[in-house]
This record gives sequence, structure tokens and C-alpha cells, in this order.
Amino acid sequence: MLPPESVNDVGASEAAKPWRDATRLLSMLSDAGFGIWSWDLQRGVMHGSTGTGRLLGLDESLAEISLEHYLALVVEDDRADVEAIARSVRAGKNTRLRIRHRVRLPDASVRWLEIEGLPQAAETEPAVLVGTVRDITEQHIQAQALEDSQERLELALASAELGYWEWHIPSDRLYASTRASELHGIVEGPFDGSFREFFRSVAPNNRQTMREAYSDLLAGRHQTYQTTYQAQHPNGTARHLESTAKLYRDAHGEPLRMAGIIIDATERVLREQRLAASEAKFSALFQGSPDPISLSRIRDGVFIDINPSFSAVFGWQSHEIIGRSAPEIGIWRDEAQRQSLYQQMSRDQHLENAEAQFRTKSGQHVTCVVSSRFIRIDRRLCIVTTFRDITKRQQAEAALKVSETKFATAFHSSPDAIIISERRTGRFIEANEGFYRLTGYRSEEAIGRTSAELKLWPGAQRQELLERLERDGRVTNWEMVGQDRHGKPRHIEVSVEPIELNGTDCLLLSARDISRLKAARAQIQHLAYHDPLTNLPNRTLLMERLNQQASLHKRHNMRGALLFLDLDHFKHINDSLGHPVGDAVLKMITARLEASIRQEDTVARLGGDEFVVLLTGLTGRRSEVTRHVRQFAEKLRTLLAEPMVFEGNRLQVTPSIGIALMPDHGETPADLLKRADIALYRAKDAGRNAIQLFRTTMQEAASARLKLESELRLALQRNEFELELQPQVNARSGAVIGAEVLLRWHHPEHGTRSPAQFIDVLEESGLIVEVGDWVIKEACRIGAALLANRQVNADSFSLCVNISPRQFRQSEFVERILATLKATNLPHEMIKLEITEGIVIQNLDDTIAKMRRLCRHGVSFAMDDFGTGYSSLTYLKRLPVNLLKIDQSFVRDALEDSNDAEIIRAIIAMARSLGLEVIAEGVEQQAQLDLLQLQGCHLYQGYLFSQPLRLAAFCQLLEAHLSRR
Repeated sequence: MLPPESVNDVGASEAAKPWRDATRLLSMLSDAGFGIWSWDLQRGVMHGSTGTGRLLGLDESLAEISLEHYLALVVEDDRADVEAIARSVRAGKNTRLRIRHRVRLPDASVRWLEIEGLPQAAETEPAVLVGTVRDITEQHIQAQALEDSQERLELALASAELGYWEWHIPSDRLYASTRASELHGIVEGPFDGSFREFFRSVAPNNRQTMREAYSDLLAGRHQTYQTTYQAQHPNGTARHLESTAKLYRDAHGEPLRMAGIIIDATERVLREQRLAASEAKFSALFQGSPDPISLSRIRDGVFIDINPSFSAVFGWQSHEIIGRSAPEIGIWRDEAQRQSLYQQMSRDQHLENAEAQFRTKSGQHVTCVVSSRFIRIDRRLCIVTTFRDITKRQQAEAALKVSETKFATAFHSSPDAIIISERRTGRFIEANEGFYRLTGYRSEEAIGRTSAELKLWPGAQRQELLERLERDGRVTNWEMVGQDRHGKPRHIEVSVEPIELNGTDCLLLSARDISRLKAARAQIQHLAYHDPLTNLPNRTLLMERLNQQASLHKRHNMRGALLFLDLDHFKHINDSLGHPVGDAVLKMITARLEASIRQEDTVARLGGDEFVVLLTGLTGRRSEVTRHVRQFAEKLRTLLAEPMVFEGNRLQVTPSIGIALMPDHGETPADLLKRADIALYRAKDAGRNAIQLFRTTMQEAASARLKLESELRLALQRNEFELELQPQVNARSGAVIGAEVLLRWHHPEHGTRSPAQFIDVLEESGLIVEVGDWVIKEACRIGAALLANRQVNADSFSLCVNISPRQFRQSEFVERILATLKATNLPHEMIKLEITEGIVIQNLDDTIAKMRRLCRHGVSFAMDDFGTGYSSLTYLKRLPVNLLKIDQSFVRDALEDSNDAEIIRAIIAMARSLGLEVIAEGVEQQAQLDLLQLQGCHLYQGYLFSQPLRLAAFCQLLEAHLSRR
């Protein structure tokens, strides 16, 4: 439709302008099958482009049409809907117009149109709706054809009881036919919704299988998707479904959609399950039967299967017998008997419990009871035969007679007393020789009489025995107190079995004397709760008594005290005088402790030189109880410290004592013992031969130490340790001749921790061994790196590594050092191990042996902190030491204290006389270095030259030093 050539008013003329201005654009849209229109909502008239007129079948010269004229063009069936939408738009209820309807053209043909429109934004003009119209007849015909095709497909699938589904993968939208929806039990009629919602009915245990099948399809491992799964219906029923589908991809090869069918496989799956269950039952019966079973063909007698029991009894495995006949393998002992039994089976159609003789693979003879039946397998007539081995039964019957003879022999020769008596009257029927040894009565004296007449069981013990027998059916190892004919009591262990002899209920009673066993048990019980050396209560008995006293004190509002004692340096007595003297000292200490306590108190030995005194029933205020306990502890300390003489040796042993009050310091035995031990540790730490009462601060200190130990264990695992190097210098040449390796700990929370805070904990906990190994390995690695970078020379530079006493005492210490040197390929002369007098005095001979072994491999030693001990001069001449280190405490005060300066002079003079080098530690001032050089000591280390450095800084120092030379 073209825009109007002339109009009756200005508004119409203005409305036509856009069409004249856009003639070219309208022509293009018309050629493309589109039309443009505008609708004046106030006037109720519509204007359209040429394309619009053509689509409506109107005369092109028509300038405008009314709503009534337009509705006349609409097919009657669509007219009411179009009119309703138009009125809604004019009323302002809808601002957007979108409608599809049919129009009847002048040639009587019907076309489908799609109308879309939006309001035109114009404040001064009347409300106008502007939009497009296009012919969608072809699309509608195609959609209808597709719908018809889909309907026919669904009818075909429904007739075959198949469900159809299609999944659009990018949108996760799934369409399922009525049958598919019914099989899944989701909704009535077809389903059109979320993929996840549709497959929510799939049994959870089947979902992973479906995912794996889909993954295989995506990966190209399979071309089609096929899986069997179970769908759970809302009413609780379940159906087994089988789904087959194909994957379609887009132009880029990405998954686009899947389409498939679903079939109800419930009956088939259940049938297969029943068949499998039936076969499983037969297989379980066949394979699990304790009796041998064989399957053989009637036609040729060939075995087609045997079960494991057949192999166990006859010895042939399945691969050795299947495919062969009984005569071939020679399983029948008598071939004539086999043929006879087969004829009997053929006549009676079965064979029941026929006894026959057979031969095993190893040639042994067995007797079996045989039963056979005809059975059809894969349409072939076969025989299933069951064998029951009765060889052992026959042997048992033969052995029964021998057993009766043996029983008679055992009855009369048993060391235990055995009697047979009538159950009702108690009269003895038979008694053996053991009965005589136990009671003193001969069998002829006892037979015909009762235990009451012989006075064997005083009191009502026999009646109690009968009651136990009535209740339990038998009596086993019941302890009784009997007596012999002379009235001597005996602890006896009795077992009774009811038996029947010649129709009479009897009792078979065996008894043995356990008097010695009871005494031994009592001794064992005592040993379990007492220390074997001192006969004092041990830890187990102490804990029991602590439990008892805790409850008693709580009930009566009393207090108690736990004194934990440890003998100072007791190990020296064992090491120097031997363990017999040490044991004698412990016994003397025990006697003194027992003489000092009340009868209601307890002295216990926990092991070694550790004792515990438990004071109970203390009353009064806490301050009074504390004063009393301290006075008692001081009394014990004084008493135990009194000299004692053993084998001509005058000994004096002092105790360290830790005290915990009950219940003030803990209500449980474990808490009390732990806190008394903490107080004891503090007493030792205070110099020994001391008394300490537990305080909360001690617990905090112990907890802090435990935490520190735990953190140290983690520090090694987390690589928190680092080595720093303090240069060692020759003052005459200015050359850096070595470095002392110093351990540093970088705590993740507290930063760098001083060695003084953790070295003692490493030593006491034993971690020093593991950390020391790490230090040695790291030092060797650093030395090898310096050497490889040509920053040092192996013949003029050494690394000094401190060795702890515990580390040095390890039996494999030498091997560990040598192995580390070998692993890093470091020249042995570059490592100098620093030892202290603490190492020397532990075991001089062992120390010297280890040092000499390492010296033979080129490792040298330095004596660290020289001059601070009391034994250095005694041992020095025997030790293979190369270097003495003057302790920094002498250097620090040498300028002010003449004694320190004199000590330095003496050390240097002694080192010179012994041919040893000497180096001073802690040199911080030039005056200190001048004093040392004046005395002849030219090697030093300290802040005067450099503080300890990290490896990178140390390397820079070496480079700078080399560049100046």
C-alpha cells in the first residue's frame, strides 16, 4: 500500500511525509516481504506502506483504512481475537502489539501474517502506534508440517510403546512424549521443561552410569548413547527403562542436542534377574557344597564340570578331569561296581546313597555314599552325582573301639583325680589312682560311698556344684576347698561333665590340686603391684591408692600431699661402684622412708631412683597443711642426706623433692603426679638437694616448654632453621681463615629466636641429634658451594661446627659425619668440629676413640669455651685437638680485670707449649685485639670484624675482602 497523495487535513499531510522521504527504504522492505504501518489510536485509522497493502490484498490507491475495514480482511475464526487485542491497545492496557492471524485475499487464498508494533514517541501529536507486518505463511506451513510429523512419530512410538525425548543442550531444555513422561512417572501428557527436572526420577545409583555413558559419547568413545536405568515413580513403584539416543553437534562441533527413545525394559530385566538368581543359586549350591558333585554326559560318560569339594576329596583339578571319562582317569576302584550302579540307576531313574569304593589322584582309597539324578543341560541329558565321603566315619567307628581302650588307660593313669558317681545319690562308681593321691582313699574304699561320707567337700560345696551343673550344663575349672582323709585342706580345681552309663545319669568329675598354683598366683599378684627390689608399692598400686584417697578426702573434706623424690646424681653410684651397691643404696633409702611415715601413708617406687610419698588424712587450713608438709619434706631431705657406708665406701645421697597438694593441685592421680613431677623438675633446676611446692606458674612454664619443643619439631620440618657464618680472621694478614657456623631459628610468629631460648630444649628433648645432623649437612653444603664458587681455598679455610654432647654420644656419630662429607664431596680438612668439656667428661675413652677415627680422615677438632670448666687441663694432653678457643667471657673483661688478662696469657702459653693454635671469641674492641696480639694470639672472631652473617652477605664480604688484597 502506498502513502496517500492528498489528504483532507494538515494532520494527514504531515503523516504522509515520512513515506515520501523513505520511498527507497519502503521499496526495499516491500521487496523483502515486509510492510510498514502506523495506527492513529484517537482517529482509529491505519496507514500502510505499499508492502502492507500488498500483504493485506488491498488496492494500492487506498490511503487509509479503519479498524472495522481491517477486521473484515481477517479470517472469521481469528477475528474475535484480533478485535479484542486492538481494543485492549486503544484502551491503553497494552502498549506493545504482537499478533498472528490469517487474512483472506481477493483470490480467496488465505495467508498468515505477523503484526508487531510499538508506540511512537511524540508528545505534541496524538498517540500513534508504528510497526511492521510480514507474511509467515511458509513458516507456519513448515511448523504445522513439523507438528503433524511429530504427532505421527508419537503415534508410531506409542503404538510400539516407545517414548521419545529430545534435549536441547545449550538451553538444557528437554521435550518428552506422553509415553516417555508416563514411563518416568513425572506428569500426565508430554513434558516440556528442564532436563534436570525430567531425570530427577532416575534412581540415584544409576545417575553416575548415565553420566559416564554421556561422557563416552562426548569423547567419541561411543557413537550412540545406550543405557539401562531405573526410574522411581511418586507412588513408590519403580520401572526399569532402556534409553537409546544419538548426539547432534553444531557447525563448530559442539554438542547441540540429543534425541532418543525410551522403552520399558522392566519385564525383561526382572526376567533376567530371576534367571541370574536361579543360576546363582544353582552355582552357589554346586560350588559351595561341602560334598563333591560332578556333572557328566550320558552319551559318553565325559565329565563336563566338577565342584571345588570334588577336587579337595579326589585330588583332580577341573582342567585335569573335564573332557575325560571316569574309566580314563581311573576314579572307580572297581569298574564292575560302576557298571552295576549305572544299571541300577537306569532301572530306577535315580540312585540313592549307594556305597562305593573310589580311588584319588594320589592313589588313596576312599569310601563314598553316592546319589545320582538325570538332568538336562543345554538340551543334553546328563547325570549329576553327589559323593559323600564316609571314609572318616568308618575310620571313626573303628577308632571308637580303640578310644574306649584309651579312655580306660587314661582314666587309670591320669595324674588328676577322676571319679564317676551317680548323679542322684552321689555314690562313687569308679575312682582312679589320682583320686588316691589327692584324698588318700583307695578306689575300693571309695566305691559305694558318697563324698559326704568320706568328708571330701566340707559344707554345702557339693550342692553348689550341682546347682552350677543344673544351670550351665557343665562345670569347668571351678575352684573348691576340699580335704583329704586326714583333714588337711586342699585347694582343688574341679571340672564336671554329665554322662550316662547303662541308662543311669552319672557325673564324670576330674580334680587337681592347685595349692601351689594358688600360692604362685598370690606371689604374682604381689609382684604386679610391688617393686621387686624394695617391695614397695609400684606405680599401679600407687594410682589405685590415689584414687581411693581422692574419694575419701572429698567425702570428709580432708587434704593429702604427694611428695615426688629423685636422688641427685644417683647414676654416678651405679656407674662408678656398680649396680649391686646402687641397689643396696635404694634399699637403705626405702628403709629410711618407711621409718619416717605413718601407717596410713604410702611410700612407692616408680622406678630407678624415683620415689613417691603419699601423705593422707591431713586436716586444717591450707596454710597449716602446707607448713606441715614442708616440714615433713625437710625432715626427709635431711634424713636421706645422712651418710651411709657400703663396702668401705662412704656415700651421701641428697634428694630433690617436688610437692603437690590434694585436691588443691589436682583431683585425679594423673594430675597430681604430673604436677608433683613439675615441682621436682623445678627443684632440680634450682640446683638439686632442694624442695619445691607446685605453683601454677610452674605449670605454665612446663606448658611453654612443651609448646616450644613441639614448635622446634615443626621448625625442622618447615625449614625454619638457618645457618649464619661469623668470620674468623688472622689479624696479622687480615685474611679470613674460616667461619663459625651458628644456628638461627626464624619463628613464623615471633621472628628470630635467640639460641639461648631453644638450644637447651633441643638438648634435653633429644631433638639436638636430628637438628645437629641437619647443621652438619647444611654446613658441608655451604662449604662445598663456597669452594665451587672459588671464594675460598680448601687448604686455608675451615668451617667450625659446634657438636652437642648428646649428638657426640651417638654410636654412629663418626659414620654420619663421614657420610655427609662424602655426599657433599667436601674436603675433610675444611670441617673443624667444636667440642666442649661436657662431651669430654662423659666417657673419655669413647671420646678419644671417636676423635682419632675422624682425625685419621682429615677432620680436625677445636676445644670450645676453653678455660670455663674444671677438667680441661687434665684431659687436654690426651685429646687430638688442633685449636683452643678462648671463651668470650675472658676477652670481654680482659681490659678491666687483670685476672682475665692473666688467664688469657696462660691459655696462650699453654697452647704454644702443646703446639696448638688458639683463637679468641667475642672480640669487639681494637684494644682487646691489641692485647691478644701482644700475648701472641693473632686469630680472632667477633663484632670488631663482623657480626654473624647470612650466606649471601658472607659471600659479599669474601668478595670485598678478596678485591682489597
